Amino acid sequence: MPTHVGVGFSQHIDPITAALEAATQAKTQARHEADLAIVFSTIHYSPSEFLPRIQQVLYGAKIIGCSTAGVITSQQIGMRGIAVLAIKSADTKFATAYVDNVQSQDMRQVGMTLARQTVSDFGQLHRKAFIYFVDGLLSDNAAIVKGMQEVFGNVFPIIGAGSSDDFHFQQTFQFCDEKIMTNAVTGFLIGGKLNIGLGTRHGWRPLGKPRTIDKSSGNIIQKIDGKAAATIYDEYFGKEATNLRSTKLGQMAILYPLGIFLEGEREYLLRNAINIQSDGSIVCQGEVPQGSEVHIMLSNKEHCIQSAADAALEAQRNLAGKRPQCVIILESLARLKLLGRAAKSEIETVKEIFGESTPLIGMYSYGEICPSQTLKEKSIIHLQNESVIILAIG
Repeated sequence: MPTHVGVGFSQHIDPITAALEAATQAKTQARHEADLAIVFSTIHYSPSEFLPRIQQVLYGAKIIGCSTAGVITSQQIGMRGIAVLAIKSADTKFATAYVDNVQSQDMRQVGMTLARQTVSDFGQLHRKAFIYFVDGLLSDNAAIVKGMQEVFGNVFPIIGAGSSDDFHFQQTFQFCDEKIMTNAVTGFLIGGKLNIGLGTRHGWRPLGKPRTIDKSSGNIIQKIDGKAAATIYDEYFGKEATNLRSTKLGQMAILYPLGIFLEGEREYLLRNAINIQSDGSIVCQGEVPQGSEVHIMLSNKEHCIQSAADAALEAQRNLAGKRPQCVIILESLARLKLLGRAAKSEIETVKEIFGESTPLIGMYSYGEICPSQTLKEKSIIHLQNESVIILAIG
């Protein structure tokens, strides 16, 4: 049986109408059936109102998804709307799971629990990848990935994104079937007779001389070159650096993230500064290795668009000649803020690579999780910022 995929999107102001329109479009394109539905919604809609309507239309389908600051489809980037991707295939198996109230638990154990739940529900088919959505307001969820790896193994593809709320930093949502959560992680295991094409890039480049992280603990950098970590911004930007200190995630932190050099990696590991503590320590969105080389990083619209093209080409190569059935884009919200109106050109570039008719859906995230591309072609899974992940299913 061939695979059928449908994408629906609605910007209707009423959440019930928007949900019915998006779900019906997706169901119609997928030949009126669905095994799995991925749902992305901007923060303008109450999940308790729209999610039951999507379940009503796609009865019997497993539902997974999260809130986002913006929805990506082939036709547009919607800063308001609900998008639904529906997949139906006899050759593909899906298993979903969730863990709620993760912040009160051991993060490593959360990852293990989530992975074990999907494995127990999956059966004997060949597993291909695990895709998950986590509350993007968690300061550091790297331990969740480590827990998953204890179940799936270190080389198994794990792809994820942090749910977002357009830099309000107040509340994000995660969905699994009828369950609506905050402070949770939800995901699905995919496998069977299919190929997975995966690519990721960020397009940021180092600015100035390298510096050394003398002291760090988890996701907090205390000292850089023997000084309070925040002075790295003060030395480059002077008075303008006060913007970084005056907001939870200032414009400077978005445009100039920190880049961590990792031996053997093709790109720097990017870290957003999400807070500056009173002693000048930088709180990052992800752990930072002590003793590593660090730079201020810089990008522009041209480099961002090229990085998306490179990620798409890499995903296409990884499909090993199979035609993509659908493409999922998980992209940092910071990139949207940098690109502005040029964000549409970025998506057009991706569409040109996979073909105009290929169903496409995506969301803007707080943090992206993906196997990195190393010089030795051995994938290492990292939590990244400012990145774009292209996932092609063929």
